[in-house]
Amino acid sequence: MLKKKAIRAAAAVVLSSAIMGAGTTVSHAKCINGFMTGFDDYERGARNSKNTFRVNELLVLCFTAAENGYVAVFDAPIKGDFEQLYPNELTHKNGETYAEVVAGKEYCFGGRDTFPLYHPPDEGIGLGKVSIALTKSPDLQLPEDDYDIPGQRVRQSVMNRHLRSHRQSSSRCTARDVLYLEYRITN
Repeated sequence: MLKKKAIRAAAAVVLSSAIMGAGTTVSHAKCINGFMTGFDDYERGARNSKNTFRVNELLVLCFTAAENGYVAVFDAPIKGDFEQLYPNELTHKNGETYAEVVAGKEYCFGGRDTFPLYHPPDEGIGLGKVSIALTKSPDLQLPEDDYDIPGQRVRQSVMNRHLRSHRQSSSRCTARDVLYLEYRITN
């Protein structure tokens, strides 16, 4: 989703302030609630997941945790390894591979006050998924040594092994929870 370094660089300052300053309080049915929708739908007030996106279509990803913790957000596109969406090299200058989140605060990416999100043609057509991994402590996040490029890319086999230690988000939070947002990319 985050392919253009020029776009990343231009949005880094905006993203850092937006993530730390923006947010709303919402009620929770799950430990992690989230959605991914088209940018235009989001602008019109949509707050539920859309399953299908076109190549290069702008989209917005939002999540809220029911408890304070530490999060890392990854995309598993149709082709290639897992890519870390948040935190990334631009949002966290020290190269952190996870970020602290506050319970009840909504974190969104891809809106007007952050960087654009989209699926470029080289990521392929078909199914993919976003994984939002929430842990109660930082030591339960993916170790930095497991990254091919810390804060950017993880091999599928390594990430799948790590995510098996997480429980699918439900109404009761555990030490390691994950929310999957599956999607389909079309022409």
